[in-house]
Amino acid sequence: MNRTRATAPGESRPLQSGQAEVETAIVLPLVVFMLLGLLQLGLLNQAWVITKYAAYRAVRTGALRNLDTKAMEAVAVAVALPLLSDPGGGMHGLSKSYDSDTWALKYKHAAFRTNQMTGLELKFASVEIKAPTRCELPLLEGEANDVFGEKFVPFDLVTTGGRGILTKLRIELTINLPMIIPFANMVIFSFWRGTNALPFVGRKPPAPVADAAVDGYDRARQAGVYVLPIRAQYAMKMHSDFPLSALPAGTNCNP
Repeated sequence: MNRTRATAPGESRPLQSGQAEVETAIVLPLVVFMLLGLLQLGLLNQAWVITKYAAYRAVRTGALRNLDTKAMEAVAVAVALPLLSDPGGGMHGLSKSYDSDTWALKYKHAAFRTNQMTGLELKFASVEIKAPTRCELPLLEGEANDVFGEKFVPFDLVTTGGRGILTKLRIELTINLPMIIPFANMVIFSFWRGTNALPFVGRKPPAPVADAAVDGYDRARQAGVYVLPIRAQYAMKMHSDFPLSALPAGTNCNP
């Protein structure tokens, strides 16, 4: 049977053991890390929504401007500008873009105009044409137009009616998002790469994959910048003639 003794007036209570302080010291960092992770995941969800819209604007630009990849990437950067930051660009690279004036001020930053992160080997936006491929688009005699020695494909292929569907453009847009929430960016990047988020516990992360783009992400990580690729695809019917050389070769077909 537990018994307690009442404290007389003026008598001091014994010092507490500090259990509450110890529990707080253990739990509080976990709560903070959880909040940081939720915040970064929310930003990633916002980034995916914007990337999907940027893919639509990029494919529309390509359909109207003869598969101009640089134009598609420039449009994608302009659309995704509110969520992008240039890690090596100083305050201009991190400024907000709430309205047209601040958007224009941020877009004047050299990194966004050239689509190249300062000091890193990564673009902000990268477009890859998925379809049509040269194998999926066999041209008949007389269908291609020669323009300065280069073959251009009519976007409607009217000479053989019904084949215009073969000129439907499909692209994959990658927005390279520098994550800005401390600790959460490191953990999420490590989950994506399959490496150890806490290298100081003794386990070494695996060697980087020998791919140029992946190496770019690794080198950014070594510089203290955690970049995550956000990808989306979109398709649209072509509305302008396009160079045959701009299409990927494709696979499982005869050259």
